[in-house]
Amino acid sequence: MMLLKITLLAALMPALLLLVIETLEGSFMRGLQAFGQVYAIVAGIMLCLMIIAYPIYVLMSGGRYSILFEMDDKGIDHIEMPSRGVKRLDLMARVGFLAGLASGNPSAAGASLLALSRKSMHTPFKRVRKVVVYERKRVIKLIARNMTRNLIYTQAADFKLITDLLLERCPKGAIVIRR
Repeated sequence: MMLLKITLLAALMPALLLLVIETLEGSFMRGLQAFGQVYAIVAGIMLCLMIIAYPIYVLMSGGRYSILFEMDDKGIDHIEMPSRGVKRLDLMARVGFLAGLASGNPSAAGASLLALSRKSMHTPFKRVRKVVVYERKRVIKLIARNMTRNLIYTQAADFKLITDLLLERCPKGAIVIRR
């Protein structure tokens, strides 16, 4: 769902820019019409590309994402575990990096390099500003001050214990939302 929101928000930017330009030129109605057309076209193209890319990503990753969580009194680590799917995704990122270099496209090379480099994430408890607890999904989301989001997945039997341990260690001013 988050990916859909980001995609639609990204499609909104060029349409808003066109609306502002048309309005400054004196025709708000023409700008509104252009806004609708551009938003529909850009959002449609981006959604089609997402519909094509997501199954390819799932096939390449093997449909699994193996992670390990390590927690101490200072924070929690989210560590990606090596697997065949992860190795395939690393290979795709390397190919993307080389293709970006060969084509002279620094954006593609940089994005691929970034995908290769991040294998773990640390969220210090003292920086957590919001905790969202999804009881049905057995997921706890920690949102830190630097906009880092760490999703902690639990087994049904351990959910209450892990939630309590996390809430004990987070700052008293952290917002807790239960969904």
